Amino acid sequence: MNSKLGLAWERISLRTKLTALSVAIIGVLVMVSSLGTIALLRTYLQANLDGQLTSTAATLSHEDPTQLEDRLATHQLQLPSLPSDFYIAYLDTDGSLLIGLVSSAGGNSNDVPNTSNFSSKYVLATKGIPFEVNGKGQISDDAGTRGWRMVAVPLSGMDGSLVVALPTGANSALLAQYGLIGGGFGALLLILSGLSIWLTINSALKPLNEVERTAEAVTEGDISQRLIEQDGDTEIARLNRSLNTMLDGIETAMQDRSKTLDQMRRFVSDASHELRTPLVSVRGYAELYRMGALKKPEQIGEAMERIESEAIRMTGLVESLLTLTRMDESTKLELTKINMISLAVDAAKDASVADGRRKIVITDLNGTPLSDDAVIEAKVDANSMRQVLTNLLANASRFSPVDAQIEIALDNKSKVDGRKFLILEVRDHGEGIPEQLREKVFERFYRVDNSRNSETGGSGLGLAIVSTIVARHGGTIIATETPGGGATLRVAIPA
Repeated sequence: MNSKLGLAWERISLRTKLTALSVAIIGVLVMVSSLGTIALLRTYLQANLDGQLTSTAATLSHEDPTQLEDRLATHQLQLPSLPSDFYIAYLDTDGSLLIGLVSSAGGNSNDVPNTSNFSSKYVLATKGIPFEVNGKGQISDDAGTRGWRMVAVPLSGMDGSLVVALPTGANSALLAQYGLIGGGFGALLLILSGLSIWLTINSALKPLNEVERTAEAVTEGDISQRLIEQDGDTEIARLNRSLNTMLDGIETAMQDRSKTLDQMRRFVSDASHELRTPLVSVRGYAELYRMGALKKPEQIGEAMERIESEAIRMTGLVESLLTLTRMDESTKLELTKINMISLAVDAAKDASVADGRRKIVITDLNGTPLSDDAVIEAKVDANSMRQVLTNLLANASRFSPVDAQIEIALDNKSKVDGRKFLILEVRDHGEGIPEQLREKVFERFYRVDNSRNSETGGSGLGLAIVSTIVARHGGTIIATETPGGGATLRVAIPA
């Protein structure tokens, strides 16, 4: 049963729940207020009756019962203010009625309280405190609408007792009338409150309709949807701002994901192409040898050289791909302060070993040669920067004549926005890079047309690796023109 009620409650809308709970709370407050007011009114009315009874009893307890009626009729005796209907009785010690006086408005003698049980002992037990009796003359906490409120006291100077009684019907009727009025007013208040609360909640939650509409649109794939910005610091305003921020993040992530997928597809396509070309060459020479087409020793030697050359190309390509993969995994750089002159000298020596005819010099940005023991320090990852120099020198060697000089220019005193930067330039004197292609050369597998041959063309990954390393250092790399002709690759890294 409880589970069914719980499920039914869960199916109710938030607006209805809030309205129902609010009306229920108001209803409880109205009920408690009404009951408290009735209780206070009842206490007040009873206290008023008790005051009239005790004051009247105190006055009449000293009077001669036989002369009471005459003294009242001739106005010789002034009683405290009493309601229009009252009952006064003088009783003997055993409770028998001696004299009973009924007000003119009190009706006939049959409509009087029952005092047959009021013995002297009974009267003394009341201690002069007002009480209520039922139709049988028995003390009762609630005598009903036809009950009486009375006080019984011993007579002063003689045997017997005095009873003064007032009907409780008028008070009961007043309380009942107030209850009806209060109930009607409370019901009207609940209806008006419920309507007002419903309208208020509906107005306050109206922006959630837009949230729902936007969420549905996003679910259907339209991530450009945004909520209307609201002024102020309300819950709805903060919710709209938070959701818009989240949607901005989702849209950016989706765009990045799409861009990444495009890059991956292009990467896989280019890698497949780069690997297929040497594999086709290797397979071709292998088939020629298997078929016996290569009969002369010099033909076999040439084929083996070509197979070895293509294998070396594939090995270099795979190693470059592995390097990029490790970089994409965002392994932490080990930044230490090193002397860039020493790195440049080592890289120049390695490049000279690969091509003994190549002249490589190390200079400052103005072209002044630097000695091998000069110091230009920067906080970088040594292994990564060694690879940057190696790839930049290899690129310069590939695109410049063998007799053309290559310069490595270094400086760590340049500042941008008050921050020191390491500047590394590798300058060649070849054909240069067309201006419209200077940004593309850093893309993976991109090569200028004149390098796309198996003899001189690289894998198209060297500058992409350099760009990735520089970016991980928080730096930038650009391609410019060397004065006098050629290409200059300029790296700027925070020192």
